[in-house]
Amino acid sequence: MYDRRTALGLAQSALGERLGMTADEVEAIELGGMLPLTGDLLVRLAGALDVTVELHVVSDGHNTVGFADHAA
Repeated sequence: MYDRRTALGLAQSALGERLGMTADEVEAIELGGMLPLTGDLLVRLAGALDVTVELHVVSDGHNTVGFADHAA
C-alpha cells in the first residue's frame, strides 16, 4: 500500500481523505497495525489507489493482500 500511495504522489493524509479516515489510520494499515482489513476497507482501498486487490486466505494463517495496477 505504501508503494502505491507514494507512486501516486499521495501523502498519508490525502489517502486518508479518499478513504474517510485519518493519516494515523493509514499509517497503521501501512505498518500492519491495529486496523482490521475488512472486505469493505479493501474495496475502498482499491478505489482510492486505483488498483486491483488480491486477497489470498490459506488455512495455515499465512494470508496475504496484494495490490496490482489496473491493466492498461
